[in-house]
Amino acid sequence: AMARGQARQRNSQKAKMEAEQRKAAQERAERAAARASKKPEPINWMSVVILGGLLIGGGGTMAMKAFQGFSRLMEPTYEVLDPQNTNQLQEIMFAGEPWVVFCGRKIPNGRVNNTYEGRVSVMNAMVMDKLAVQAKGRFRVGLLDCSATLPSGKNLYERFKLKPKGTSSQIAFWVANGGSPRVMDPSSFRSTSDYDVARLATRIAKQTELKADLITSTKQLTKKCVEYKRGCIVIVNKGHVLAEGPKKDLATIMQKNRKLRYFILDITKRQISLHLPPAMMGYPQVVMVRKTAQGEGVDKYYEYTYSVFDDEFEAKEVMRFISDGLAASPKSDFWSTLTPLPRISKISPPPGSSDPAKKKASPKGPSRTREKARMRRREKQMEEENEKKRQQKAADAAKAKEGSQESDEELYKRRRKKMDEEILESVPMVRCITHSSSCETNV
Repeated sequence: AMARGQARQRNSQKAKMEAEQRKAAQERAERAAARASKKPEPINWMSVVILGGLLIGGGGTMAMKAFQGFSRLMEPTYEVLDPQNTNQLQEIMFAGEPWVVFCGRKIPNGRVNNTYEGRVSVMNAMVMDKLAVQAKGRFRVGLLDCSATLPSGKNLYERFKLKPKGTSSQIAFWVANGGSPRVMDPSSFRSTSDYDVARLATRIAKQTELKADLITSTKQLTKKCVEYKRGCIVIVNKGHVLAEGPKKDLATIMQKNRKLRYFILDITKRQISLHLPPAMMGYPQVVMVRKTAQGEGVDKYYEYTYSVFDDEFEAKEVMRFISDGLAASPKSDFWSTLTPLPRISKISPPPGSSDPAKKKASPKGPSRTREKARMRRREKQMEEENEKKRQQKAADAAKAKEGSQESDEELYKRRRKKMDEEILESVPMVRCITHSSSCETNV
């Protein structure tokens, strides 16, 4: 049922997109018809004569540039990458900018041919064109001959250990934020429909997007921030969500420094074992942590340093602070030694006061979850009562069966004994002490 629901949702979205495309095509046709019905304007022969004179008398360069610009617009929207251009490849693989790279070479029939370990696969180049259009500046799309030998003597498959997924030899991968390349599923770029390509572009944009995660534990801080080789930024803020202004500034900062990792520490619920100066006018504070290798071989060790930016939180100032920190050596005055490693601990409320975070407003009516729980408890109680009744019924039936097998004399004795016990329980009992003339009466 869930699969059918998802299929119906996809079909409805696809139908909606096709309806929008038909509407846009109809509008274009109406505009074209309006232009065709419009009377042509009279030719300005004076302008034609002046333009012809410019072209003949030395304006040929301008015409050539205009022709080159027009031909550039007709080229594919993706970029053809040169495997021998080392600087370009290093920029793509290590700079942190999001890229989607398709392995293969363009062949004349509008397709891309790729070879991996003797296997050949062919893909429609229209996928790359549409994906580059749907990227909308969020990532770039390129075509690279991954089987070509790099200046290092290896090809791209060997250098980054790229292998195709499944039986297809077609390989496409995305790389972003200083991480290693991730091979994409070949089934995701087989379809050339606008709807499927748009979904693929949205999925890639989410995977390559930079986020500032919330720090809640020492383990998370140590593993994801302190031990990260490229460094990290911790935003110390009153609350787990930044205000609108600092949020936009942080987005700009992350776009300019994509290799770093970013985290937010809510100091209203957690505290960090670092000496931080008072925040300036309530602005978020920036703590930059860096791990640097020292020595070589068996003498190699790591130094952990940090620095605090406690000025007004602005994108330009923070980016200058980050660039200065990346350029400074660990021994400079910019950095402070991080010993021992920082710890994150919860802030306990003062004694006698209740934690406002635990206070929850009582709902106006019973929620669906509580109603279901109450019904389950009622059903369980009814089942237990029914079980007790069945057991009591079975016990009574067994006693009745045993009673029917007794003789008249045994039945008389049992009833007589029961009557005597009831009389003794209801009549006061007199107990006398043997060596005394007094008696005690116990009711």
